Amino acid sequence: MRYLIVLFAFLIHIANAKTIIAKYNVTYGVFGRVGTAVAKLETNATNYKIEIEVATAGLAKILSGNRREHYVSEGFIRNGVFVPRFFEKIKESKKRRDDKKYVFDHIHKKVIVTTDKNKYGVFHVHVTHPLNYYAKDDLLTLYFNLKNYFKPSRTKYRFYAVGGNETDGAVDIEILRHPGKIKKLMGVDGTYLRVLLHHKIFASKKGELYIVLDKDGVTKKGLLKDVIFFGDIVGKLVGKQEY
Repeated sequence: MRYLIVLFAFLIHIANAKTIIAKYNVTYGVFGRVGTAVAKLETNATNYKIEIEVATAGLAKILSGNRREHYVSEGFIRNGVFVPRFFEKIKESKKRRDDKKYVFDHIHKKVIVTTDKNKYGVFHVHVTHPLNYYAKDDLLTLYFNLKNYFKPSRTKYRFYAVGGNETDGAVDIEILRHPGKIKKLMGVDGTYLRVLLHHKIFASKKGELYIVLDKDGVTKKGLLKDVIFFGDIVGKLVGKQEY
């Protein structure tokens, strides 16, 4: 379940609010529910914080050794755009814990990454180095910022975000004006986006993901296409709170 977090990151696209919490379930063919996620966004006049907690469920939990992931993005807000200072992703199971911390230097256009790895509770890797590319967004801020990046006359975009493609952070997004068969398959109304993650996620060749946004910018449903043996992985919003 190595790339489960990527699916959740694309599902959890939420409109600005002081505090908003969204809960999602993900199902996969005959396996049923394979994961859950809880996302929290906190904002004030100048700063933001996004947190995502992901856990495997059912058979996926057993096969992955109780896989859990935690993502955090913190930074400031400039002209309505989220600008990350710090991004962290933690992956844990019964056997190991991998922690990557990214610090953004937007002035000099570089990102410093520190990697810590523990296996069976024993620390064995600590490395700090510049990331081999610079991006102004991380994977979480990119999706909160889409409303600022989209233009009325365009439907296809290439963005770059830390946490995207491992080589350069590339993420391709298309606004589907006429979703047709995909809308029939998803069964919900909203704004349809097609996303190419450029990862071979669950043997889905390009990581082709479709998400549906409601009028408030909250993702109602997501679908990862053509996963080997069992078809599609589906993520669905099951709860939302704002205060």
